[in-house]
Amino acid sequence: MNNPRHARPTGDPTMGSVTPPPPAAPEAWQQPAAHPRRGPPPRRPRAAEPSGRGYFARHWHGEMSLVRAYWVNNLLVALPLAMALTGLMSWISVKGESLQLSAITLLVTLPLLLALDVWCIVGAWRSASNYLHENGSRLWGYGARITLGLGALQLLTSVLFGVLPSLGEYWQMARGIDPIGHARFSFSNDARSLRLDGTIGMGDAGRMRALLDSEAARGLRRIELVSPGGRLHEAELIAATLKPRGHEVRVVGDCASACTVVFLAGQPRQLTPGARLGFHRASTGTYNPVFEELANQQLAATYRGLGLPQPLIDKTLATPASGIWFAPREHLLSHGLIAPMPQTLAIPLPAGSAGLADFDDALRMHPVWDALEHRTAGTIAAVAQRMWAARAAGAADEDVQAASLAPLAQQMPALIASADAASRRRYVQLVSEQLKALQAPARTGTAAGVNAVARPPCRDLLDGRLDARRQLPLGLQIRESQWLLDTASSAPPRWLPKPPSAIEIEVLARSVGPTALGMLARLWADTPDTSRAGTACEPVIAMLDRLPAQPPARRELAERLLFQPPR
Repeated sequence: MNNPRHARPTGDPTMGSVTPPPPAAPEAWQQPAAHPRRGPPPRRPRAAEPSGRGYFARHWHGEMSLVRAYWVNNLLVALPLAMALTGLMSWISVKGESLQLSAITLLVTLPLLLALDVWCIVGAWRSASNYLHENGSRLWGYGARITLGLGALQLLTSVLFGVLPSLGEYWQMARGIDPIGHARFSFSNDARSLRLDGTIGMGDAGRMRALLDSEAARGLRRIELVSPGGRLHEAELIAATLKPRGHEVRVVGDCASACTVVFLAGQPRQLTPGARLGFHRASTGTYNPVFEELANQQLAATYRGLGLPQPLIDKTLATPASGIWFAPREHLLSHGLIAPMPQTLAIPLPAGSAGLADFDDALRMHPVWDALEHRTAGTIAAVAQRMWAARAAGAADEDVQAASLAPLAQQMPALIASADAASRRRYVQLVSEQLKALQAPARTGTAAGVNAVARPPCRDLLDGRLDARRQLPLGLQIRESQWLLDTASSAPPRWLPKPPSAIEIEVLARSVGPTALGMLARLWADTPDTSRAGTACEPVIAMLDRLPAQPPARRELAERLLFQPPR
């Protein structure tokens, strides 16, 4: 028998299919995501370039490819133009050659260059934007934008800080006027000196060359400088003119920046007391580090060619253009850039056939005599006359040098009286050491061969015999020369001290001694009194040694009255 519960369904295969059972539910990992990933949007086709626009218009509207707009139009056109504009400004600022022609060129081409630069940057920026909209590489698109932004910033900086503030100056230069001014040139009364005073400007090199070639400069001996600087190229031209001529160069004030180039072209070179040399970096005014570095390399090469040592060049390049470094005199002396100052009152004597003007020149180069001339006009003329007369009379070199002491003796009482308390104290101490150095008596030979003792030179010094000063040790001569320089260079007092009163004389007599008044009054008399034996040295030296033990006010009074003759 058949079991009905286990019977399989049957059917006719020609009668159609039987509905299958529903499929099983998929596992969780097989479920679709709640937020399906988006596929890339369809690439937008680049619009066809309008056929009616030209090359410049297509670039301006960003219709060119990024490759052409950025690499060709911007980097190969805009960047060189911007560098050329900045370089022209730097060249005008630093070199200053053909300033008028350069300024005219800049004013004519500047609007065109700026317009072309803006065209390049804007067109390339729009092309980069289109490139990004077309799903181009973000690296190239945003990289191009960043570099274009930096280029625009550099252009804006150059225009705002380099071009616009200088437009007025460029306009003046285009008209042949230098906005920084010009140096003033003047000959001395004897035409031995030519002075350059003020800012070195456009055309000053030609003016100076014409003066040096003129008939008035036939007897020129030296160039005097006082200038804050100016155009570097003009200073280089002046230096090239001076160097083969071999003129002496002397700084009589502050000589800074481009003026130092002129100074280094001279030989020998000197600084007067108080004169200074100032150095600093060159500046193009364009805020472009590349051109700033090029300008300073040119400055270093110029200094190197004129013999400035490398340590001073390094210090110059380390000094900002807005500041200034005044080289210490010791550094200049150690490198041989300036001649050492004479240590005594002696001067380099001119040749045997020299005239009065040559002695005058030599004295003006001496810092002490120059300071005395500024203190009392006519000093150098009087000294030169004395020394020239001694040379004309056939005197020895030592006697020619000693001839300068007589005119100096006429000024010494006023110098001592006008000195302040500290300076007068230094001189009193110096006199004490001079007396001690000349205290040993001299010996003279006799006909019998027996040495006789003569009066010591210190008594001649106290009596005002100027020849006794020739016997002073070199160290004391140097100290006296330095004291003269310091005192003559200081500002004169508003009033001189009054003659001593009776009270002051009484105080001096009770504290130091009754003979202290006027004890050193004849030190520079130059008119020895032969009617008396002269003042003995020992009491004077002893009295001067007692002065430091006095109270300050009493000591100052005594040091002042020592040089005032009694009434």
